[in-house]
Amino acid sequence: MIQFHDFGIDIQTYTDRGKGNDDFPDVNQCPHCPSRRPLHRHGYYQRYALTAEGEYHLWIARYRCQECRKTVSVLPSFLLPYVQYTRPVIWQAVKTWLETPRRGAKTKQVGFPTKEVILFYVRRFLRNLSRLHHAAARRLSRPIIFSPKSPV
Repeated sequence: MIQFHDFGIDIQTYTDRGKGNDDFPDVNQCPHCPSRRPLHRHGYYQRYALTAEGEYHLWIARYRCQECRKTVSVLPSFLLPYVQYTRPVIWQAVKTWLETPRRGAKTKQVGFPTKEVILFYVRRFLRNLSRLHHAAARRLSRPIIFSPKSPV
């Protein structure tokens, strides 16, 4: 299982700190079982993150429940599970793609990430729009109404 944690630092600082990062959180409860015992940090794994500035090698902390023996990984909030591009890169690419008017098939989008990757995330974003709306509405405890004339 994956949990997110906002370390309050940028990707470069996170990379520089490596395994010696003092801000790794304590996981006080297992999300898999009813155990209320703190989870034991039992290692790290390395993963990559891609931004427009470059490629980063990050250490992700893993925790293990003493009761059910299942693991939990704590990802920094700028990452997404199983995706190498960072959350801000994906969001900016999708936002730019949706805001840019295109004039037929002759328009060529050049940038980072590639056009194919951007289209993959745009389709995924549009496919999950109702889920995003539902999650945002639950967080705000009131419905969100989008009108064609309202800014997004």
